[in-house]
Amino acid sequence: MTQFYFVRHGKTEINAKGRFNGGTVDSPLIESGVEATKRMAQQLKHVPFDRVLTSPQMRAQTTAKIILAENIKAPELTIVEELRELRLGDWDGKKIDQITAAYPEEIKNYRTRPDLFDAEKIHAESYNSLITRSTKVIEEVTAAHPKEKVLVVSHGILLMALLNTLKGIPLAKIRESGIVDNSSLTILNHSKEQTVFETWGQTF
Repeated sequence: MTQFYFVRHGKTEINAKGRFNGGTVDSPLIESGVEATKRMAQQLKHVPFDRVLTSPQMRAQTTAKIILAENIKAPELTIVEELRELRLGDWDGKKIDQITAAYPEEIKNYRTRPDLFDAEKIHAESYNSLITRSTKVIEEVTAAHPKEKVLVVSHGILLMALLNTLKGIPLAKIRESGIVDNSSLTILNHSKEQTVFETWGQTF
């Protein structure tokens, strides 16, 4: 089985300002995000990662570099476009409270019924698209590297959708468990036949 270490990036300026932090915006990690990631790095420093996959967005790459700076093996980063966060179109970078007031029905579906979310209405990416592209990455890595330890650094909505889908949760219910925290770790042992979670959204 391939052992995946899924990490959500550290908290960013956009997170702290209460804005949508999707696939078309980016901002630096804030001090608390860096410190939380450094604590995780200490926990993972003796894990001999065989490969490291990261979203192309800088907040994910920065998080990965902080972890690898402490790691005993520290392979080079592989940037994977398919690990980019969900593109939120007209909402990206906007204040969450303002969008909630302006789009009450769309926000409700976005947060509670992903199967009913009308992404086209706000020029965004659909949950189905996000799940298809991210799941493909994991299945391809699992098939090609069945005995490796793989660090994957990505984003809150992507990890929520991907991990719940791998768990067998249907699209309509993938948001019921909530989004994993910034600088959190989820460990998954995965093969074509089995999906076994060791941890879910652990912080340090």
